[in-house]
Amino acid sequence: MNNDNLKKAYIIFVTDSRQYRNSKINIDNILNELAMLCDTAGYEVVNKYSFIQPKITAGTYIGTGKLESLKESATIDNVEYFIFDNELSGSQVNAIEEGSNITALTRTEIILEIFALRAKTMTAKMQVELAFLEFEYPRLKGKRTNLSQIKGGIGLRGGAGEKQLEYDRRRARERIHKLKSQLSKVEKSASTGRKGRENTFRIAIVGYTNAGKSTLFNLLCKESVYVEDKLFATLDTHTRKLYLTDDTPVEVIISDTVGFIDRLPHTLVASFKSTLSEVVEADLLLHLSDASDENIEEKLLHVESIIKEIDASHIKRIVIFNKSDSIDEVQKNKILTSYDDAIFISAKNNTNIELLRKKILDTILELNNN
Repeated sequence: MNNDNLKKAYIIFVTDSRQYRNSKINIDNILNELAMLCDTAGYEVVNKYSFIQPKITAGTYIGTGKLESLKESATIDNVEYFIFDNELSGSQVNAIEEGSNITALTRTEIILEIFALRAKTMTAKMQVELAFLEFEYPRLKGKRTNLSQIKGGIGLRGGAGEKQLEYDRRRARERIHKLKSQLSKVEKSASTGRKGRENTFRIAIVGYTNAGKSTLFNLLCKESVYVEDKLFATLDTHTRKLYLTDDTPVEVIISDTVGFIDRLPHTLVASFKSTLSEVVEADLLLHLSDASDENIEEKLLHVESIIKEIDASHIKRIVIFNKSDSIDEVQKNKILTSYDDAIFISAKNNTNIELLRKKILDTILELNNN
């Protein structure tokens, strides 16, 4: 993407000194992931800021002095957006924007923007719009503006081609109700389709976003699902038959699902219920991780927390570490101390894919015999 077309932004993380002392916050990791999200959403991160304060300021969140300093720097850098890793109330957004003349956004809004950009099907678009409305609705009271920007049926801030709609709380409630009703019908239809597959063994690939799930899906199924080295490249679930051997005792189907991320907005988890049903109703989960990621342990835990949130913790899992060609034996052995039954693969180089197929088949036979 041409940098001239990117929206310039500062990204900001704020915490109080007590929380910082009592937790294992890694500010660099937090800001780096936010920078990746911003890049995916079309923002140019001009600078990163972190503030450890005695206490969080109720009004502007960071205090008027720091806000004034950021405003001065933003004027020099032609920055249009302050993007906070923290959640902000409607009144805090107002205070920041009025004190700086800069648009204030949050990490959640950036994730919602990415989902909006990635949504291709009508179902995905409805799910994202519902998530956006449910995120914004509680914040309307503190904001001086209503939900008045809807782009292509999906709520977003600003931008060319937007339709100006007067969204007050009543109309937002009506739209939320309508979307939930429509998505309920979609879920019933999908559920009927899944019931028609009751005699099949269902597998879902899960993992942190950009771990290589779609690449693995393509390898296992000999498919060509869209793959891009970006966050949340896949929103819609793809399901295909998986051939293992001629004597596999049941028909096997496998689904490529939406990627997870730390602090995935609850409104998205709820809105994507029909998509995540492929995970909840699976007989086996392939939990894929990037073996070369320095934050691998944290990301494994984040994925597991979302699996728990959607009530899928009881499902059997095969833990798979992708990009094994990018790590040495020391790193591999370190991972094996915690995951001794894991399989190391390289989806890019087709390494150990047949070993994984055998592991899947053995697991199917084991579960079928129980």
